[in-house]
Amino acid sequence: MEFPMAVVIGVLFAAGTYLILRPNLLRIVMGFGLYSNATNLLLITVGGYTRQSGAPFVGADPKTAVGLMDPLPPDIILTAIVISFAVSALMLTICYRVYRDHGTDNPQELPVDDDFTATGELRTASATAYPADGSGHVPTALRLQVTGEEGWPAKAPAREREGERR
Repeated sequence: MEFPMAVVIGVLFAAGTYLILRPNLLRIVMGFGLYSNATNLLLITVGGYTRQSGAPFVGADPKTAVGLMDPLPPDIILTAIVISFAVSALMLTICYRVYRDHGTDNPQELPVDDDFTATGELRTASATAYPADGSGHVPTALRLQVTGEEGWPAKAPAREREGERR
């Protein structure tokens, strides 16, 4: 029974990978669902389920408990099914919202917020961000990169560079 289950698990993982690599948000969600089902089948197989195995009962004689299945994997699988259902519902809701806002479900056509324009030029900062507490100190990670001539980053004044080293 392990070999057919291994083949089915492999096919589910392969199909899930194929769907995740497609440029369609719904197919990506279906791919994650196949991953979840393949993982559940893997847990069933590792848990020792066979056609002859049965559920362990309270008060069963340990001497006659041959061929009983470990009860922990089905409990884990039931929890995993509930979690995967919730994650799938959340992913479908996000996909619907993305489609409604942008009119496409192709991740490659969605707008990307990065530091470069469509022509490859570095965007310039229009304002300086300062913290709300009024301290005036802006950590380096929060500073907006301002461009100088020819698109190269502008150099900070010497006193600002010295202040960062302290």
